[in-house]
Amino acid sequence: MTFVTAQGLIDHARQFAQQAYNFDKEKNYSEAIPYYLDAAEALMKAIRFERNPQVAQSLKKKAEMYLARAKELKGLLEKRKEKRSTAGSDEDDDKLSSAISDIIVTEKPSIKLEDIAGLEIAKQTLREAIVLPLMRPDLFTGSRRPWKGILLFGPPGCGKTLIAKATAAEVEATFFNVSASSIISKWLGESEKLVKTLFQLAKERQPSIIFIDEVDAMAGARGGEHDAMRRVKTELLTSMDGLSSSETDRIVTVGATNLPDSIDGAFRRRFERRIYIPLPDEAARDAIFKYNTRGVEISDDVDFSDLAEITEEYSGSDIAMVCREAIMTPIRELDMAGAINDTSIQARPVTQNDFLNAIEAINPSVSDDEVQKYDEWNAEFGSA
Repeated sequence: MTFVTAQGLIDHARQFAQQAYNFDKEKNYSEAIPYYLDAAEALMKAIRFERNPQVAQSLKKKAEMYLARAKELKGLLEKRKEKRSTAGSDEDDDKLSSAISDIIVTEKPSIKLEDIAGLEIAKQTLREAIVLPLMRPDLFTGSRRPWKGILLFGPPGCGKTLIAKATAAEVEATFFNVSASSIISKWLGESEKLVKTLFQLAKERQPSIIFIDEVDAMAGARGGEHDAMRRVKTELLTSMDGLSSSETDRIVTVGATNLPDSIDGAFRRRFERRIYIPLPDEAARDAIFKYNTRGVEISDDVDFSDLAEITEEYSGSDIAMVCREAIMTPIRELDMAGAINDTSIQARPVTQNDFLNAIEAINPSVSDDEVQKYDEWNAEFGSA
């Protein structure tokens, strides 16, 4: 007799999801869809056997994600068939359309600006530059025209992408999430056309926010590059200038970079507001510790204010890594004691010592020299 267990079903779901992902990555959507559906079905069955309500909720969310992706792929297949029947588009056009679809974030980001710890100046500047003009376009006319280009710069892991998504969540806007390096590496021959199509689509779906991560890959110093790369930069400059759009169009281009000094002067001028996203201050670090330990039992001896004080040079992502290491310590102890499979034994609360050991093991990822360079660039070119 074969006994069905939650873990067995989860393992099956993981295998189905991996196969679905492989086909999805190859843009073989017709093969990916049934595997996504199988993965979702296996997870829904596993929920019946799962005794931990938090784990069951996590499985449910993952199953819904697989179902949503299967539905999305069905839509892409239908659009692909329509294009082939009406316009006879070739395979390259299909790939380009798929690439554009992949960089559109259709769901509204759930995080808000008020949920982000610290960065008060940056949040206020973004609100004035993006949120208010999109909410009340009638107030931003003539000389009070809104900014069309905004650059977020600073050390890695400090929340540039997060704050851009939070800004989009404040308004009813289409959010285009673009990785510059991905476009260039995969679509160098088509990048110029892709950039043009992206801004055209943003115009159709306005109000729109085009977020370009690692924008330095597309907006670096000009001269000596490949001819195709030069055309991409020219197209991006033209699109950001809005030469083919109206002054009333509500489209904002937001770039993020860890390398602001590599941005070409022409692009720097088009990013009219250049906002520094620095390492978190002490109050923000305290909030980041609390956010990354939510839902976990914490000992009474844990003092987040002390932890925030001794992690002065840590980025937000560094602190998240410290928290992950600390809260895994009780689980690691259960495993080493051979008691991980005994559900009657609970993990102990996370202690202050766990956090201190994690801080000792994980060093900050940003050096003092790097911070100084960001400060100097901000003093010379920053807007806030």
